[in-house]
Amino acid sequence: MAQGLMTIEGVATRFAQGLGRHLRLSAENLQLVGGFASREGRIENAARILGRASLSGDSLHRAGAAGEARDISLTVRPFAGSEDGRILLLLGFREGEGEESGFFAEIYAPSMVFEALKRDILSGAAQVLSLSAMTSLWVRENEREAVPGMPVAWHLGLEADGRNSAPARGLIETLDWRGAAPAVAPHQDDSVSPLDEAADQLGRINWSLKLIALVLVLLLLVVALK
Repeated sequence: MAQGLMTIEGVATRFAQGLGRHLRLSAENLQLVGGFASREGRIENAARILGRASLSGDSLHRAGAAGEARDISLTVRPFAGSEDGRILLLLGFREGEGEESGFFAEIYAPSMVFEALKRDILSGAAQVLSLSAMTSLWVRENEREAVPGMPVAWHLGLEADGRNSAPARGLIETLDWRGAAPAVAPHQDDSVSPLDEAADQLGRINWSLKLIALVLVLLLLVVALK
């Protein structure tokens, strides 16, 4: 790694940081998990919020490895160290085959933010969560100057050993949630079926016959008056 560029053996392109654009994630299936944990002889609150996340528009990969993040495990935790107003983001990849393996995203939020989200999940007012963050993720060097709105491929970097993916960190600038999206009404087919078209034509014929009959009655009436 030199001059802010990362090179990987066997990969033709180089990677760069400092893109100056936001990573956007959207998560659903939010659920609250309560509990406590014992660490170093102390009991700590282990409450957390779980969900399944995906990128909005862009994609997430591991530098030097094949594959793309189709499903990201999301965890939101209260963090006393973030009471200074910052909401922290950690992105990474766990090796293995179990449920804990794969891409993950962890949010460390001030207690006020966590409690508000927890309350809205319990009431059903928070079912979809969205965030926007500046991160230390990498992009291909030729994507560094990508215009806003053009999708880019984000990458996790490599650890010093050059084998394992290194986690990326970020600062969340916006964190929003809402209820479920309104159900889309079934599409009404505006096309006219053959039966409807035939009925319409018969109706027009009947009206034409009635009009002709009315004209004949008027003519007979005129003749009778003469």
